[in-house]
Amino acid sequence: MEKFQQLGLPQEVTRAIQSMGFTEPTSIQERAIPILMENESDVIALAQTGTGKTAAFGLPLISHIDPSSKNVAGLILCPTRELCLQITKDLQNFAANSPNIKITAIYGGANIVQQMRDLKRGTHIIVATPGRMVDMLNRGAVSVENLEVVVLDEADEMLNMGFKDELDTILKTTPREKKTWLFSATMPKEVARIAKTYMNNPIQIEGDRANQSNINITHTYSVVRNTEKYTLLRRIIDANPDLFAIVFCRTRRDTKEIAEKLIQDGYQADALHGDLSQAQREMVMGRYRNRSLKLLIATDVAARGLDVDDVSHVIHYQLPDEAENYTHRSGRTARAGKSGESIALLTTKDKGKLRIFEKAAGIQWKEYQIPEPKDIVQSKIIDKLEVLKNTPTHPEIELILNSMSGDFAQWDVRSLLSKVMTVEFNRLFEYYKNEKGIQAGGDNFGSGNKNVTKLFVNLGKFDRISEVQLVEFLASMAGVPQGDFVFTSMRNSYSFVEVKNPSVNKLVKACVGVFHGDRPVVVEVREESQSFDKGRKRKPMKERASGGGGFKRSRNKFSDSTKRRVHRKG
Repeated sequence: MEKFQQLGLPQEVTRAIQSMGFTEPTSIQERAIPILMENESDVIALAQTGTGKTAAFGLPLISHIDPSSKNVAGLILCPTRELCLQITKDLQNFAANSPNIKITAIYGGANIVQQMRDLKRGTHIIVATPGRMVDMLNRGAVSVENLEVVVLDEADEMLNMGFKDELDTILKTTPREKKTWLFSATMPKEVARIAKTYMNNPIQIEGDRANQSNINITHTYSVVRNTEKYTLLRRIIDANPDLFAIVFCRTRRDTKEIAEKLIQDGYQADALHGDLSQAQREMVMGRYRNRSLKLLIATDVAARGLDVDDVSHVIHYQLPDEAENYTHRSGRTARAGKSGESIALLTTKDKGKLRIFEKAAGIQWKEYQIPEPKDIVQSKIIDKLEVLKNTPTHPEIELILNSMSGDFAQWDVRSLLSKVMTVEFNRLFEYYKNEKGIQAGGDNFGSGNKNVTKLFVNLGKFDRISEVQLVEFLASMAGVPQGDFVFTSMRNSYSFVEVKNPSVNKLVKACVGVFHGDRPVVVEVREESQSFDKGRKRKPMKERASGGGGFKRSRNKFSDSTKRRVHRKG
């Protein structure tokens, strides 16, 4: 705490952060706070998510506020509702010993009339998402003519999310003599343009290297077949009894699908994605923060700005395209000096990203050792024994057991414990007894493997079917194991799968005359290099959606010259 006092913060602020458990400043706090306390220069601060940025700008901002003033003195702009609410909560904690300082959150998805009332009652600091702030300015609900400080938090992400015009509108409205504090993980061209246009000779500071991943995070990966990802996810969950994790997916649909499967399988999980209302999002996050949920399945955008303590694992069900997004995801664990693990579930085609991410994000990858079922069950038993060992016996239970001593006379302690553990973990035993196993490495079924045949399937993303659902559909039609399939690629209107040779003929024959919805299914041996869409292009989904959300297709879509024929081996 002595180091915080040396940064020039007033006593009431240092007392507040001491009660919050702050001990030593992070690198960005140590470098930014003294400069921002002077309040004489515009500042650009480069720092990753999870490095204490909110305190780096929030503590000086709270310190500069005059509670006797009736004007809005500070405006903080951030990309998402979740981050807006988190910053507001943190600022309120920083101002715990200055109760007359008023802070108001302004964000989309909430009642705008109520937010206008909150502004009318007066506030010193507004924390806002760009779109809702523009709404307030257009309605004349807020005056920023006396603004002293504008903070742009996660400026790169605001621009990535398309808020360029909103930021320009807001910044043009603010007074010239204000100070601008810009915080960003990276400095792309658009962020540099904002700085050049709206900032005056800014001082640039950096926390620990902006592209450096947290050194307390262990980065592991496992290469498996796409159809085995969910099986691997379950093994990771089962092997870590204390797991408290975020699972990242690329799309809302995948997020919903994985969350629903986990819930059906008895896990404490829920999804966070853009289709949820604000009330639903807050309910999910409330359950996750109080640990009623152990697994949060989220998209990148939905999880932006989440600040949850003690996340033990970040699991990448699908890798992002950019190393920067990988770093943002992984930064949800290993906060406040704690350790954490980031696990990437890859298919063979994803392996090329490992070296790119390693160089761009300063990662040292390790191969994840897939736990064996017997080890998983053993870890569950050991964890349960630890719980039993540390649980005091309830006196009422003692009385009941004493009265039933004759009922237990037939068993010794070990036999009784064995039966209790069997009842406790019977579902787990049954699952792993029937589980087909995981083919680690994925290479046995990659391109060029002589034991598999590549098949073309005329179903793709436009058919509103996922990779997992497509494999399930084909396997059920042909009566072959899902383990015989290796997914290689799904496009908009078609897919390629690799299938073990013994199942190829059976699959091709079984799919003749089969329909998916109103679409005839075509499965045939064909290389990716072969042309098959010549002369036709399927319309984008939004142009093909009917009023009821379905698709209209003609069954006689192809001419004789382009009609696909099903090839049979033999």
